Amino acid sequence: MSAGKSDASCATSQPATSSQVASSSSTEGENRPRAVVLMCLSAISFALMGAMVKLSGDLPLFEKVFVRNLVSLVVAVVMVRMAGARLLGHWHHQPLLLARSLIGLGGVMSFFYAIDHLLLADATILNKLSPFFVMLFAGMFLAERLGGWRLVGMLIAFVGATLVIKPQMAFAEGGVEALFPALVGLGSAMLAGAAYTLIRALRGREASATIVLHFSLVSSIVTLVPMLMNPVMPSAPQALALLGIGVFAAGGQILMTTAYRLAPAGEVSIYSYLTIVFSALAGWAIWGEVPDAASLMGFLLIAGVALVGWHASRVAVRVV
Repeated sequence: MSAGKSDASCATSQPATSSQVASSSSTEGENRPRAVVLMCLSAISFALMGAMVKLSGDLPLFEKVFVRNLVSLVVAVVMVRMAGARLLGHWHHQPLLLARSLIGLGGVMSFFYAIDHLLLADATILNKLSPFFVMLFAGMFLAERLGGWRLVGMLIAFVGATLVIKPQMAFAEGGVEALFPALVGLGSAMLAGAAYTLIRALRGREASATIVLHFSLVSSIVTLVPMLMNPVMPSAPQALALLGIGVFAAGGQILMTTAYRLAPAGEVSIYSYLTIVFSALAGWAIWGEVPDAASLMGFLLIAGVALVGWHASRVAVRVV
């Protein structure tokens, strides 16, 4: 869920419990390699989604987000039917579901805006800060324990984000206007983190498929009106790129969700950071984009903290 990802993404910041591991130990060993492959394919799919956003060119932002969510809506309906879950959830959960959907929509729109105005790799790096915001918000609002090492890790990750944003250089080149896209990219991670925190608050209350459907439906309705107010007919290449946004977003979500079903989140979540690598490769291959040394250092700091957290979660599961 990059920001465009759904509730399965929130599992990246929470290790599986020992009971979950024990209950599926007979199958997870043989399924873990398959789960890793699926997570890598999911990372490729989300990177291609970002590339499609950029390839769609100067089409209005609302149009890009609408098509992305419309395709996801179709997939979500199928998921809900297969799971036998409620279409839109229980009535008394609607405030939480609506908040999750609107905040998640803001995250997707911010991410797409950042992709259009930054290097594809830089926009993806900033968006990958969302798990750190989940830790922060879960500690603040869900009373989840936020240990000292996590606070240190968050601080290091945000130092990495500063290296990607490069505020001093941005001000020197163009002032606040030059800095704005990077701040929006950081905002996409914050909004995604808030959305994933609300999903954690809904855990055990609503099915994952229901949450995805609610988000896709609300997002489609909200973006439809402004899209119709300023309709732009895409060219043939742009139409293909729009379709690619929806297909790769839905494909990445399905692959990631399947991976989390085959193995504990703590075992495979780290592979989602390969999206940054694949995004950088796509940006270089298509537009000749090459992240500078500061962005590379920021990526290493953020990915390094994520790797340490991933290893710690695996150790914790084995000890418990």
